[in-house]
Amino acid sequence: MNNIKLIETVADISYIAGFKKHYSGNSRLDISEYILWAKEFEQLNKDTDWDCDDYMLAIEKYANEKIKQSINDQFVIN
Repeated sequence: MNNIKLIETVADISYIAGFKKHYSGNSRLDISEYILWAKEFEQLNKDTDWDCDDYMLAIEKYANEKIKQSINDQFVIN
């Protein structure tokens, strides 16, 4: 069951990133990053009761923060 949750989280983050047109120029790197983000999100929210909290709002907020951070990191590194 945990694998299904993780796959759904990767899919949600990937969808949000695509909608925001997040692309580093290296799709393999981006996908690896989304998988790491999904694992982190799942770990941070392992005790969250999604019947009480809004999953979609939480994942959108999390993904948007990670995308913003990623863009800022690209400018620092490059």
